[in-house]
Amino acid sequence: MAERSGPAPPGTESAPPPPAWWRKTDNTASTSGAIPWLAAPLYAIPETTKLLMCGGVAGAFSKTCTAPLARITILRQLQSTGAVAGWAGTAKVGIVPALAKIIKEEGVRALWKGNMVTVIQRLPYSSINFYLYENIMDFLEGEGAFGRGRNEGADKGGGRAGGKSGKT
Repeated sequence: MAERSGPAPPGTESAPPPPAWWRKTDNTASTSGAIPWLAAPLYAIPETTKLLMCGGVAGAFSKTCTAPLARITILRQLQSTGAVAGWAGTAKVGIVPALAKIIKEEGVRALWKGNMVTVIQRLPYSSINFYLYENIMDFLEGEGAFGRGRNEGADKGGGRAGGKSGKT
């Protein structure tokens, strides 16, 4: 069956797609605790705060997961200077042997040495990055705050593209 191109006949427009899963709120989510703003239902948290928190947590989590590899990279970069004892002359050591060497000599916690500084740097970077990404996508798709008023006279369908026009 051949697909048709061009606009759909009047009265057969399809409904706009549902909002993305990460933007849905079910009005039943809540948290508990001694901190008052944490006890507020999740849907009461402003969208900007949600986006900034999501970006920051994602960035901090990803940096923490990859910290052992970053630690190997730093040790490899310093090995030619002789600044790190025991790493000179180990140029052909692979990732797994390098991880084993760090664990054997310094313990498992040494894999995340210096991670807090990296997370403190990554948190605002990722927060702003994710926030801007979401807002630029909304702008390009005509959604969110950017969709309000864009088709004000012609669109009676709630501000979303594909809404039925009030004109006949």
